[in-house]
Amino acid sequence: MKKMKKIKLFFGLILSWLLLLPAQAKTLHVPSSEYPTIQGAIDAAEAGDTVSVARGKYIEYIVLKEDVIVRSEGTGREHRNHTAARRTIIDAGGVLEPVVTGADRAVIDGFTLTGLGKVDHHIPAHPHGVQCRGASPIIINNIIYNMGSTGIGSHVDKGRPAAPYIENNIVYSNLGLGIGNNHGSAATIIGNIVYHNTETGIGARNGAHPLIEGNIVYSNGYAGIGARVGGFPTIIGNTVYGNGVAKAVGRGSGIGVDGAKALLVEGNISYGNRHAGIGVRRKGSAIIRNNETYKNSYAGIGLDGALSVIIEGNEIYSNQKGGIGITNGSSGIVRQNRIYDNINAGISPTIDNAMFVENNYMENNGEPYSGAAPGFTQGGVATLGGEEEEGSPPPLGLPNPSFFKWLQKENKK
Repeated sequence: MKKMKKIKLFFGLILSWLLLLPAQAKTLHVPSSEYPTIQGAIDAAEAGDTVSVARGKYIEYIVLKEDVIVRSEGTGREHRNHTAARRTIIDAGGVLEPVVTGADRAVIDGFTLTGLGKVDHHIPAHPHGVQCRGASPIIINNIIYNMGSTGIGSHVDKGRPAAPYIENNIVYSNLGLGIGNNHGSAATIIGNIVYHNTETGIGARNGAHPLIEGNIVYSNGYAGIGARVGGFPTIIGNTVYGNGVAKAVGRGSGIGVDGAKALLVEGNISYGNRHAGIGVRRKGSAIIRNNETYKNSYAGIGLDGALSVIIEGNEIYSNQKGGIGITNGSSGIVRQNRIYDNINAGISPTIDNAMFVENNYMENNGEPYSGAAPGFTQGGVATLGGEEEEGSPPPLGLPNPSFFKWLQKENKK
């Protein structure tokens, strides 16, 4: 009797486990007699399913579903080089709704996305072209352009986190930012090309803490990569040039930190920007390390009221003003940089700054320093003035690890 009970319990456990397993994943094809629209196929799909979309133009806007892949037809190579995206278009036709509304762990892969009508992207709850409000989708291999608002927008919403994974997209000519991060979002933004957007190429503010790595960002209206008050970005290995085309006063740095705390600005190349190559102002702070910044219209690195900035190991040359320009009570450390061939000073602290300056290589600048000597310490003890704002950033968010396995498999096709 006891043996029979054990057998029944064993088979009961096996049955319970089988019931928990997902059903066999399906592929739903669009267009077909069963699914003439992309949204119809998404609505019918279940977790783990793929909606496969044939080449063509689709006049609709779509709402993604959790754990459902929406992918254009084509090989992995055709997705990576955007061939698939160029021949598979979702055009919302000017509606005032997001062209794509995200969902957790959903994938949108290999489309041209366009057609959000013009909206005021400075008012609360405005739509984005690809919207990640309280959602963490995976956005890869797309072309996102001509949106009447920010191209991709990420926000925490009503307590729901937003940590989208955004890779290998071309984002351009949007009315607002190319990629915007706000209200605590934790996007991972890797290997995108972002250009000709009306305002900043990639921006972070209000508690957003994105990882911004390996992107090419150029010819945007304001900064290439910008962090405003309350932002905590990590900015690594980007190429940023020719930004500031809107010629707005005080805007147009390659990488601009305005009242924010950039956790790390490292290994970037920033050149030909209308303002500084890398700029920090209004109580902003940053670790600025091992960057190359040259031929900018202002300083290679500019500090204006910045606090406790560390500038080390950078290559700074051929800028139209100073190599490193320091004003308005800025404080920090400047060490082990190579600063040469700048039109004006190599380092130009003014009298009201508290800077520790040591072991920098400087050659062929307009003058080694400008400003009064008491404004900085040449060797000796650091004098880091100013008060830092309280608060520290939350950890970065990342997509489900199973996504990386899927992406690796797709990229081998």
